[in-house]
Amino acid sequence: MHAHPDDESIFTGHIIADRLAAGAEVYVLTLTRGERGKVKLEELKGLEGQLRAMGAFRTGELRVALSELEKAGPKLQHSFAGTRAFLDSGMRINQMGRPTKKSRTDEMALAAASTAVIAEDIERVMNEFKPDAILTYNAKGGYGHPDHKMAHHASAMAIRHYRRQKKRAPQFWVLAEPKERFDVAIGNATTAKFKRAALEAHSSQVSIFAETFSIGSTEIRYDAPERIRKATPSPLVHLLPLLTFFWAIPLGALLGLSGTLLHSIKTTDAAEFPIGLSVALTMVACLAIALRLLRNSRGALYLMTLSFITSVYWLSQEQPGGEVLIVSNQIGDTWVYGSMAICAFVMLFPRLNPSSWRRSASGHR
Repeated sequence: MHAHPDDESIFTGHIIADRLAAGAEVYVLTLTRGERGKVKLEELKGLEGQLRAMGAFRTGELRVALSELEKAGPKLQHSFAGTRAFLDSGMRINQMGRPTKKSRTDEMALAAASTAVIAEDIERVMNEFKPDAILTYNAKGGYGHPDHKMAHHASAMAIRHYRRQKKRAPQFWVLAEPKERFDVAIGNATTAKFKRAALEAHSSQVSIFAETFSIGSTEIRYDAPERIRKATPSPLVHLLPLLTFFWAIPLGALLGLSGTLLHSIKTTDAAEFPIGLSVALTMVACLAIALRLLRNSRGALYLMTLSFITSVYWLSQEQPGGEVLIVSNQIGDTWVYGSMAICAFVMLFPRLNPSSWRRSASGHR
């Protein structure tokens, strides 16, 4: 189970060649076409940013790489994840120097998709191929790429659901990082020749040297074994979508409290303009729109709205000291029902996608 073309050769080239040579059937499932890859060759720099062209080029590289691995044994199958064409999410380095999701991810990006949707695609392949074992990245996504993390979580969810349906789930294996424990190390001079040939097919992404290759600043020997360990799919994987948006609950409560304290403020002139109500409703609109734009989903907006309505309802009741913070008058009713109407409108609005406003988005519609 891999996120991008070239991952199958970089991380499991030895394992694929070893299993094929032993007569086993191997199925490589690739979740994206690597549309946001950074090329190593200067003559290919023009592909960067051209998502469709980059995806097609890397798909061609993948086919050549798999044909090289298939020379170790004929029983190799491959497909891309299937009900929709997921896009490579790309990544950025945060202030702590660690890989993380981009601030804005395309709505078709793998990291922006629901884990359950990807798990369904994986399970569909499992139903057809009936694997004895599934191998993918560890829970940290190896070096931390968000697409690698998604591949792990979706695989774990698919296995757990498969186990409930079929009662016999495949073994779950993950790639072990250099300082992690491992159960098996696979790779020698025999499998190294197949791995090298596969990596040479991915020359746009991998730097090739006489005895080593590199995808960053570290050179790795072709004959360096690949280490894996047996893992257990975490039962918490089904809670990940909820935990991803959990922070929106206190955000909604804070918005309800601050808006309630502001809504009754008026200007001191004769007209008494309800400036507090205007500011409070603007806050609600800005936060609701921001959650739609930044999260590329409605999950966080749903939770924020739920906690917001709950807090407003509680504040509209008589408090222990007898004080009522939201009075049933024109301003109070406008604050309560107007804020709810704003949230509902933003929720129901069919499409909010800033990427469609940028010229660079034209290549991947």
